[in-house]
Amino acid sequence: MLWTIVRREITANILSFRFLMGLLIYFSLIVTNLFVLTRGYEDRLQSYQTAIRENEDEISKVTRYSEFGLTRRLKCNRKPELLSIFNEGVDKRQGNTVTVAHGYVPAVAEQHGSDNPYLNIFSSIDFTIICQVVMSLLGLLFAYDAISREKEEGTLGLTLSCAVPRPMLLLGKYIAGMVSISLPLLASFVAGLLVIQFSPYVSFSSSDWGRILLIFLVSTLYVSLFFLIGLFLSTRTHRSSITLMFSMCVWVLFVLIVPNLAVLLVEHASPIQSEEPYKEQAGEQWKKYGAEVKDYFKKRGVEKPLDRASLSGSGESSGVNDYDSGETVSASGFRSEEGVSFAQESYGFKENLRAQYADKIWQIRKEYLDKSPNRQSLLALNISRISPASVYYNAAAILAETDLGSFWQFMEQTRQYRREWLEYLRDEKIFSSRRWFTTQFDEPFDLSRIPRFKEQNESIGGSLQRASLDIMILAALNILFFMGAFISFLRYDVI
Repeated sequence: MLWTIVRREITANILSFRFLMGLLIYFSLIVTNLFVLTRGYEDRLQSYQTAIRENEDEISKVTRYSEFGLTRRLKCNRKPELLSIFNEGVDKRQGNTVTVAHGYVPAVAEQHGSDNPYLNIFSSIDFTIICQVVMSLLGLLFAYDAISREKEEGTLGLTLSCAVPRPMLLLGKYIAGMVSISLPLLASFVAGLLVIQFSPYVSFSSSDWGRILLIFLVSTLYVSLFFLIGLFLSTRTHRSSITLMFSMCVWVLFVLIVPNLAVLLVEHASPIQSEEPYKEQAGEQWKKYGAEVKDYFKKRGVEKPLDRASLSGSGESSGVNDYDSGETVSASGFRSEEGVSFAQESYGFKENLRAQYADKIWQIRKEYLDKSPNRQSLLALNISRISPASVYYNAAAILAETDLGSFWQFMEQTRQYRREWLEYLRDEKIFSSRRWFTTQFDEPFDLSRIPRFKEQNESIGGSLQRASLDIMILAALNILFFMGAFISFLRYDVI
């Protein structure tokens, strides 16, 4: 009997005008946007590859290690996420290149390269946005009159008079409705994947395919929720026009109003604090650093490390900017080897001390980030979970590795890279060697051994674990509205 109900409902849905419109909308939006965002990904990938080459070129031009302190700093470049084709998240907005130095702990990312301005017209529309806005609306339109329309037409009482159990009828309508929605969605999604495969820059790994499948399943779960909301409302009213009105109100509230209202609420309830007090604290720390260095040289009767080396030529550039400190020094034509040894000892002390103060200043900056912008972002995310649209988008972004958490993981990797770089400098005793400040040394100057930044992607299990809360919220809401529709339909007056 259940199969008979499902077959009847699917036939009615497929022959309806809204099914045809849904199919056309799916194909036109999904296929077109996947094609456009694939082109955007190609441009960003080329920009990333260019940035990698430029970083290597800069490294190859280095003649003294002190150049890494200020003038030719190392770069950590973030590769564009392949699955940003399906969910852009913050992949383009948070920056993709980070500067690393022993006197600076990275906390912000800058943008390298530029995107095609014509492609940016579509930059805010991706597969999950289409599901979030358009498909949720279609889910409601497929379900809003599932019960109330049949009552108006008089077929509901006739159906139930034929010994059809109400729970079976409701379940049959749900299964048939989801099949009717999912088939064109699946066809459009597969067509979009075929379009993506024509790109020479795109090659999905097994992990990528697993993530794509999870994104599709979460999208289906999200659409199912709005279908069930429509089904529930249909069991609470006796006229389809009234159901449609309530359905539109619910859709506008959860999809359009709540996500934007959450951001505005957080901006007013928890505004970002001024960063100036923290910058002042950082400035005080750098003054302490300068005082320690000055005291070190005063006890030794000099003002600068190279004063005892009797130089015929030298150059120096240094700077302190809020949380950042660095120095590049060059020396040539030594006439006193004793002075050179003193300079090596001095720079060993000075640059190790600079790195220690950079770590202290990072703790100051981290306190500001945790108390203000990062806290505000997390608060906005948690408040926006009132809306299933925001819950769905966040789950999809986590699975695509384009969410804010993935960006924070990248930033933590850059700080780990700085620790590796600092460990290399200390293990090789670079600070206290001639290679720090001059090109006059016996051993070869080999930069091939310096550590390079290697971005590590999160495992699919890790992403699924982080997205589990949002997925469980969607699943719980599905169960809640199905039970609501079930209980309401048991008491529904069919006459």
